[in-house]
Amino acid sequence: MLLLTLAPALHAEVLNRIVLRVNDRIATLRDYEQRRQEAVQEILRREQDPQERQRLISQAGESVFANLFSELLLESRADQLGIEIGDAQVDAAVAQLKQNYNIKSDQEFQAALAQSGLNEQQLRAQLRNTLRVQEVRGREVQGRVNVDEEDLRRYYRKNLEQFRQPEQVQLREVVVLEEGGAPAGERPGIAAEIRSKVAAGTSLADAVKDYAAKGVTSNVIELGWVSPGDLDKNLETAVWKLPKGAVSDPVEARGGLHLAQVIDRRESRVPPFSEVSEAIQAREQERVFREEVTKYMVELEKKSLIVANPPEEAAGFRRQLASTQQDGDAESLAGAAATIPAAAPPAAPAVPVVTTPPGTPGTLPTPKPVDPSPEEVPPPPGL
Repeated sequence: MLLLTLAPALHAEVLNRIVLRVNDRIATLRDYEQRRQEAVQEILRREQDPQERQRLISQAGESVFANLFSELLLESRADQLGIEIGDAQVDAAVAQLKQNYNIKSDQEFQAALAQSGLNEQQLRAQLRNTLRVQEVRGREVQGRVNVDEEDLRRYYRKNLEQFRQPEQVQLREVVVLEEGGAPAGERPGIAAEIRSKVAAGTSLADAVKDYAAKGVTSNVIELGWVSPGDLDKNLETAVWKLPKGAVSDPVEARGGLHLAQVIDRRESRVPPFSEVSEAIQAREQERVFREEVTKYMVELEKKSLIVANPPEEAAGFRRQLASTQQDGDAESLAGAAATIPAAAPPAAPAVPVVTTPPGTPGTLPTPKPVDPSPEEVPPPPGL
């Protein structure tokens, strides 16, 4: 009877056991279990391949604990720097979130929150944490990102083929419609008449004007520049070698008989540096930022008091740290840091890393996920 009486209290104590401490920030087993459950549910919802799904689920414990580790490091650093996010900044983040997900009314917003299992106060708290962490990285990492023009030119010279543009043709088309148009037996004749008129010098728009008015054909559709593989294979074969101005033979495809006219064509080419320099710069800044974030996280850990007591399935969480930092956090921050002014932060105190025996009790409000993208605040699940 006594055991039955004590069971709830013992269970609560186990769940409140501290599994991670970073300076003054802690996470409990309850925090970890909740996050792991959410991660597994997301994998089940998103991943269709059974083998990949099982692989991700088997690594979920390590991945969740690695994320908790990185988040507490950054949240603790935000505490040290005294970073505060004002209501106006959170308001702007909420407005951006609504815009990104095309939420136009308060009713739609409340419905999205309900689907996510959040209320507005919880959402604002998550966004505030996200913005704090974003500012830490912006202040302390952005100043390390230096890419000069010679670096960009060197990259361009070494990777010329990476920038090669394929042969392209510029097309417009009309469709002799299958539904609501002429009987099937008459469609080839209509296509042949349109093609004949264009060959005699009539514009494609004028050649189909009367037919389009009757609903027999579509109006002229501008397809723009297309590359190999962009079109239905039969239509691509019919148009690819045509001279400028020519109209293809009719091709049976979705919606009816298609007639495509070649407006222009351009051969495969490697664009000059001036045309791709901005893309190279963005790519290189992202790469350098990713590297610097990884270095920064290692430095931050060395200056922090770390007490880690992960559950058994998360014991190998350090295997996930590098990929989590590089493929998740840093990638989303590569462009964002440029929006935050660099500042000289006070140095973090040097504190040794220690270990603790399992079972140490403690409590902590559930820490929320932090994965900010600089110009776009990520939504909570369901939004």
